[in-house]
Amino acid sequence: MRYENKRWHREGSVFMMENKTVDLSGLRYLHSGVDTVKQLYNCLIRPDVLQDLQTAYEGSDQFFTVGGIDWLITRSSKASGYQFILKNLDIGFVVLLKSFYAEADLSASHLKIEVTPQTISEYSPEALTAEIDRIAALFCVQLVHAGVSVHIATDVKGLVIPSDFEARLVAKAKRQYKFNSISNAQIALNETAVIYGSGQSYTFGSAGALQFCVYDKTAEAIKSDKIGFWEGVWGKVPRADFDGDFSEGNPISEYEQGDTVHRIEARFHHSVINQFSWGTKDAEGRSVSIKNYSDLVPHLTALWQYALNNFRLQHSTSYIDPLWQSLIEDVQYFCPSPDLLYKRAHKPPSECSRRNVAFWLGNQIKLYSRGRFKPEYVVSRLLESGLQADLAHYFNVKLYGESEALYSVLLEFVKDKMQTHLLSGVAA
Repeated sequence: MRYENKRWHREGSVFMMENKTVDLSGLRYLHSGVDTVKQLYNCLIRPDVLQDLQTAYEGSDQFFTVGGIDWLITRSSKASGYQFILKNLDIGFVVLLKSFYAEADLSASHLKIEVTPQTISEYSPEALTAEIDRIAALFCVQLVHAGVSVHIATDVKGLVIPSDFEARLVAKAKRQYKFNSISNAQIALNETAVIYGSGQSYTFGSAGALQFCVYDKTAEAIKSDKIGFWEGVWGKVPRADFDGDFSEGNPISEYEQGDTVHRIEARFHHSVINQFSWGTKDAEGRSVSIKNYSDLVPHLTALWQYALNNFRLQHSTSYIDPLWQSLIEDVQYFCPSPDLLYKRAHKPPSECSRRNVAFWLGNQIKLYSRGRFKPEYVVSRLLESGLQADLAHYFNVKLYGESEALYSVLLEFVKDKMQTHLLSGVAA
């Protein structure tokens, strides 16, 4: 079924379309911001720090001190990719150190630093980036920003999730999680995978890509003992009918204790952020650089709108739901995004990847030669591999607008190589 994303005519909170009117004046946005930041580095581990950490862990010490900061030591599983987890949630940082997949004396992705919502709220983006770098320098040298992942969220009062929400939500990634009771709690720096209530909370997509969640934030905050912090955040929004100067601390706020607040959250894995970095061009045609939190902030509103389009609540096959239109048009993170055409792209081929393409192509052609396949069939299979961009780069052919050129060049190459294999006995 083909879905369109037409928008309703609106006047304030009232949305109108043909003979239907929807009034969303009961909705109040209490918070829109960054919930989690995870910064990755390529680096060298400080040998003395790693030695002291291993000694402390093997000696069953619970705590480790570096740079005058105490850390709680946990040995991690291989699933995390890192051997050690060092926590200090009092200052709001978790450090994942020493990759399972690289030697300690080699420069590699040995470090990831995660930041709690409380700490994020205390810093400007530039100051937080500098503080993350300062923490990183305690553990490693030759630090290079390798990527950043982020969770962005909007908290809404007055949201009633429709009973057919799941059926009307059109998602490219249709991996969904839905529970009808409080049955599972996994809280790690507010990376919430908790599903509360009868059909009131949903998670779509993969944690390793783009994940989209709608859930009862008040219930989760009570469960994780963070309700005091979030009530302080929500309490800063004045009531819709309040005309006074709220900055003077007048207690008339939109949020009242006991209100239900739902969170709508988009979680971007660092690999997705990197794809936007490679695929999005500035006015001069250069790829935008998004390697740390400060780089990312100007693009958050555009990423939010991308997530809402990727997981889109439809009113019908033609029109998006008024709620979704409001989330797209009314929610903004820090500042409007630059006027850029945002698109995801795979990492551009390098000289290293050219060698990999050469090895792969050579092995494929040799195997097809042994099977006595026709060159035209071999070319069709190679072009269905998903590596057309790499092949185009390898043969120095423009892929878009000149698709026949790649086919012709590849066919000539395959014919030559297959004949060589057959006549030299390699394919025997």
